[in-house]
Amino acid sequence: MTSTETPSSSSFADLFAETLSGKPFVYEEGDEVSLMFDLTTVQSRMNRSAPNDLLLGYTRSMLAFELLHSNTQHIGMIGLGGGSLAKYCYHYLPKATIHVAEIDAGVLALRDRFAIPANDARLNIECIDGALWLKQQLKQSQQPMDALLVDAYGKEGMPDSLATAQFFDDCRAALTPNGVLVVNLWGSDARFDSYYQRIRTVFDDAAIAIGADGCANRLVLAVNSRNFPPAIRPIMNRAQQIAASHSVDMPALARRIERALRNPDGLEPANRHISGRG
Repeated sequence: MTSTETPSSSSFADLFAETLSGKPFVYEEGDEVSLMFDLTTVQSRMNRSAPNDLLLGYTRSMLAFELLHSNTQHIGMIGLGGGSLAKYCYHYLPKATIHVAEIDAGVLALRDRFAIPANDARLNIECIDGALWLKQQLKQSQQPMDALLVDAYGKEGMPDSLATAQFFDDCRAALTPNGVLVVNLWGSDARFDSYYQRIRTVFDDAAIAIGADGCANRLVLAVNSRNFPPAIRPIMNRAQQIAASHSVDMPALARRIERALRNPDGLEPANRHISGRG
């Protein structure tokens, strides 16, 4: 839920006071509303005039699961933040149900500030540890997920419980055949390589990592399939087919995936910047 972008502000004294509380807080500037834990990173950002769209580059890149899996019906999310991804999927994928696990009650308390819809038949957000929630999903034999989005970075970094081989085993077990796990990681995190290799091991090397515009985040895409890597041309074709139904530049995401697939290590080459519409 973190982007390594620094907010512009003329009132850092006020923000510093908020930081000392140790709780998530909201910073408003013009038409934009941001969720923050400290002065150095933006957890989530919303434009009031377009509350369902994705302003941060890493959230747009997380939508790449739509290019690796068609007909997404059930989406799981670990980490709510300002609800950007939940709102986007709720609005732009009207046939999908979305279940979100968020551990921080303070984040949930700010739900209305970010225009997150109330729980209903398609959207269910609950306050629970993500690893525990996933265990419950498996124990109760809940409907497998077509996409599972893990966006759980906080002020202390990636929680240990969401970075173990066992956790990623559970992620794979919770996916449908060809379902996609998306994990938001900081490219600058010293543990990035170990996280990435751990995911690749659990998914039998069926994983790649792509970048994001405007920030150092990297998004790992792991597919629950033994038929990997996928052909590039169908991904490009699908991006063109669904482009009009998204505010995110899907052909640009397809090009990111293509570059990652062409690398033996599955990593999109760094320092690539692709502008998106979202």
